Amino acid sequence: MTANRRQSSRTDPREPLVLILSHDPVAAALLGGLVETLGYDVHFARPPESADETIRRVRPRICLVDCTDPVSCRGEFFGRATMRGVSVVIFGTPQALDRVRAVALAHNIEMVLMPPELNELEATLQRAGS
Repeated sequence: MTANRRQSSRTDPREPLVLILSHDPVAAALLGGLVETLGYDVHFARPPESADETIRRVRPRICLVDCTDPVSCRGEFFGRATMRGVSVVIFGTPQALDRVRAVALAHNIEMVLMPPELNELEATLQRAGS
């Protein structure tokens, strides 16, 4: 994708809204900045709001979930998000992704290794948003 395409898609109202759920605000902000460079509108949870409350408030198309936090990376949450039409993408360290791989496979959830390669992240978001 060229820089011109990224620049023009930034204002495209058809671009999906991305919600980032992470217990680490610095990691969430860095990932959010990267996602924004791809032309997506990014939102974050507002503590002490739960993940479910945030999804109801924000109504995202895509939800990036930090799986280094075992509390937020649960099958029940993924099922509820899917029922609301939200595409979930799990991100984290290699160890964290290994820990949740079975849940991700069971719910057909994509995973992104941190720190992500820009092209890999872009392709993952495009698949999740379609």
